[in-house]
Amino acid sequence: MILSDNETKIDLLNNEAIAKTIVSLIKDSKEQPISIGIHGDWGAGKSSILEMVENEVKTSATESGKKYACIRFNGWKHQGFEDSKVALMSSIISELEKKEKLGAKAGEILRKLWGNINWMSVAKTAGKTALGLATGTAPLTLLSSTMDILKATVITEEGIAGAIESIGGYLKDANITEDTSSNKQFSEFQENFNELLEDASIEKLIVLIDDLDRCLPDVAINTLEAVRLFMFTEKTAFVVAADESMIRYAVKKHFPDAIDENKFNTGDAFANRYLEKLIQIPFRIPALGEVEACIYIMLLMVGSVFADENPNYKKLREEGLSRIRKPWNVESLTVDDVKGILGTDYEKSANEVLIATQICHLLAQNTDGNPRKIKRFVNMLLLRYEIAKNRGFGDELELAILAKMMLAEYYETDFYKELPNHLDSEGKWGEIPEILFDIKKMVEDKEAVESKERWYDLNKIGEWLTTEPEIIDRDLRPYYYACKEKIDYFSGKSAQNDLSEVVDLLFRDEMAIVGRIEELKNLTNQESDQVFDVVVQKIMERGQFDTKPKGTDGLIILVQSKPELRKSLINFIDAIPVSKVGVWILHGWDKAIPKDCEERKTLDQYFDKLKSSGTSVVKAALKKM
Repeated sequence: MILSDNETKIDLLNNEAIAKTIVSLIKDSKEQPISIGIHGDWGAGKSSILEMVENEVKTSATESGKKYACIRFNGWKHQGFEDSKVALMSSIISELEKKEKLGAKAGEILRKLWGNINWMSVAKTAGKTALGLATGTAPLTLLSSTMDILKATVITEEGIAGAIESIGGYLKDANITEDTSSNKQFSEFQENFNELLEDASIEKLIVLIDDLDRCLPDVAINTLEAVRLFMFTEKTAFVVAADESMIRYAVKKHFPDAIDENKFNTGDAFANRYLEKLIQIPFRIPALGEVEACIYIMLLMVGSVFADENPNYKKLREEGLSRIRKPWNVESLTVDDVKGILGTDYEKSANEVLIATQICHLLAQNTDGNPRKIKRFVNMLLLRYEIAKNRGFGDELELAILAKMMLAEYYETDFYKELPNHLDSEGKWGEIPEILFDIKKMVEDKEAVESKERWYDLNKIGEWLTTEPEIIDRDLRPYYYACKEKIDYFSGKSAQNDLSEVVDLLFRDEMAIVGRIEELKNLTNQESDQVFDVVVQKIMERGQFDTKPKGTDGLIILVQSKPELRKSLINFIDAIPVSKVGVWILHGWDKAIPKDCEERKTLDQYFDKLKSSGTSVVKAALKKM
């Protein structure tokens, strides 16, 4: 089972406390606008907190009998829009239309609002700063000037006539022929927007803004400017999830020449003031301590076996959270603790509990307590083990040792790459007894032990080596084949370079790959397995699936040449989160996974999951198919 990397309503980090506090602040703000920031590093859990806020809002009642409305806006997904401010306004109105039961006057109000937005958009297209709304000083182009610009840019007579007719319609709808200032435009938008909220009996509109720190600097700033404009609109609340350092960078990039009265550049100070002005109340997600991270790893590993609704797993989550809530006195979940809580379910997850116990401290120390880094490690561990089983050498692996070898691969890379040169013909590392002896001897004579010449750094690998499970007298070759990237650790340098070239080839365009199809056909089964693994790992590590990842076409062509890899290709597809993948996933598999082959059934099952849990765009595309 691959753990979802999506935002979640299931709280394993005690972040629900932040979500509840945010909703409480929004309620207390009454009709006054409010802006709240959720700050944390990449992968700290910001999106999950937004999900919890939305869930909390759904169950919240108002004293007036009106309702709270909650809307999500993903800045990164709207990055392609020409103007981020218009994108935010349009998205809010569209979502209100779709999600809320609007009143009797809604049709007329919506017509006015779209008129306001359309005019702003037209003026922007005409090349003028129609949305310089931060100060309200940028005038809109007079209609005649707009016509001249359009005539200069639109080629056909029909196109000019259509553009003029559209502008005329927008002017009439927006009712702005008497005053064409941008300030007037937004004032009308605010009035119409307030009227819509009142007509829909909305006590407070809560806009959750996510992924702003993934946007280009100008997009991020323009979206924040739009938020500031809404701060003059009653009954609104904005919750912005973003990494503070990335937003500060965007501010400095957007305003590189910010100076004080003495004409000194004040980039950092200006960025701080800018954020303070936009975000009234900041929440900073604390990093997990080592023991808290160990509890999180245990809950993740056990959760890879049980459904979220499993009653005993629920009890384990509650116990884990109760410990995390007291960080000054937190205790890890021991094997006995988990066994007592899971009861009869323990045997189903005994192996996962053992692995969590063995890897948690080293993994926590090397990931800085970052939940996403932890989850990605666990996911890669489970994925590699599953692929090894499907290739027929799963019985040669112990999951706990695989996890241990991956820790060395990730965090002591030089040692990991050199180790195969010191294994004997049976894949065993004969130096281990001597190293363990030296580690014990360090207590008595540290200086003598450290002065000994070695090809490894004893201080760096000591704790890793002595942590369970033991790898003394173990054949480590299967673990290298399960963990390998683009290096064949048991072949000559020429083989390494050849396979590296093949991996690079599979990330090129389709025509380049097809032109060298014979090279793929001449790969041995072991080599093709290795190349497939490397490409999959690179794709999974990038973790972006809204558009077709580079390397996917290469995998398809490789599997055409090597049909024995069909099962591996299916495993790769099945590991892609259905809630994140774009419409590209629906096409292009027939050559690698023909409709009459056994693996096609699994592909169809994945499509069934898309029908229920995919994005709205993917669901619509599936219906058309």
